[in-house]
Amino acid sequence: MTMAQLTGESDPKVAKALATPTRANILELMRVEGPLTTKEVAARSGLHPNVARGHLDVLVDAGLATVRWRRLTGGGRPAKLYETAPGHVERGTTLVADMLATLIEQTGFSLEPARKVAFDTGDRLGRRYRPSSEHPTFDEQVLALLRALSEVSGATRIATRGEGWVEVEDRDCPFRGIAQAHPEVACSLDKALKEGIMQAFGADAYVEQVTSIAWGDDVCREVVRIRA
Repeated sequence: MTMAQLTGESDPKVAKALATPTRANILELMRVEGPLTTKEVAARSGLHPNVARGHLDVLVDAGLATVRWRRLTGGGRPAKLYETAPGHVERGTTLVADMLATLIEQTGFSLEPARKVAFDTGDRLGRRYRPSSEHPTFDEQVLALLRALSEVSGATRIATRGEGWVEVEDRDCPFRGIAQAHPEVACSLDKALKEGIMQAFGADAYVEQVTSIAWGDDVCREVVRIRA
C-alpha cells in the first residue's frame, strides 16, 4: 500500500516521490526512528549525503516529510532534522468516528464489548502484516506494528525503546472523532487495538498510556510492553 492510498490522496507529487524505492525506504526509516539529519539518513541508507538530501527535499516538496531545527547543546549552528509529516484522516474514518460518537450518546453503550471489538479488529489487521518468520523477534514485531498502524494513522513512529518494550508516538489520534467528548473511550479502544495487533504477531503484550491527545496533550504516547 502506498502513502497516497493511506492518505486518500492522488497528488502527482506524492506518486512521483514514492515511485523511487529509495525514497519510500527513507520515509519508512524516519517513521521507525523519528527525526533524522541528512547525514544520519545517508549513513543508514548507504547514500552520499548530497544524494540523501535530494531525496529528502523531494519528500518535503510532496508533503510527506517536514523540516525542523534542533539547537545543539554546545552551541553552534542548529541541526536540520527531517521527519515524516502527519497523515490526513480519510473521510471514511471520520464518518465511522461520527457514527461511533452517536452510538455512544444515544444508546446504552458499554465499554468492555467495545474493547473486545477493537481488540479483535486489531487482531485481524495484524494478521495482514504478520512477520514472515515463524518466531519473529521483538524488533520484527515492532516494525510490523508500525506498518499495521499506518492503516489508521499516517503519523505513528517509535519515540524510544528498551528491552521488551517500545514507546509509540502518534501525532494524529485514530479516534479523534470521539476523543474530545469521550476521551476515556478513545484511549481504551486505541490501547485494545494495539494489543490485538500484537497478539496477531504472537506477542502477549499490554499497552500503557503515557500521554493522550484525547486528554489535551499534543501527541499520544503509549508503551507497548511484552508480558514477563
